[in-house]
Amino acid sequence: MYCCDGFRNFVSAAGDRGLGILAYENEPGRIRFVIQSRGVAFDDESKLKPVPIDVTLNVSTEIGVRFCPFCGHALNELVEDSPIFFGSLAEEHKRFLTRLPGF
Repeated sequence: MYCCDGFRNFVSAAGDRGLGILAYENEPGRIRFVIQSRGVAFDDESKLKPVPIDVTLNVSTEIGVRFCPFCGHALNELVEDSPIFFGSLAEEHKRFLTRLPGF
């Protein structure tokens, strides 16, 4: 289902602090991917409290990706080969996205 170990490892890091790859459904049956950088793990977001100083904290940011950043494999081919798996993954990852990216 995965093209390489690097891709699998980054997918398994979804929602954790640092870099991860997330699947999302941008329209019915159409799965896309983003690389997400998180300054705060998803499970820790509720622990954030207002800070009395003027600080900007980047909780998370995403950028779309169409090819595996490790081996170059076209990610749409992975989805075509395992649509049910990646559809389930997109449903699981939905909670980690603050907004649905588009590209």
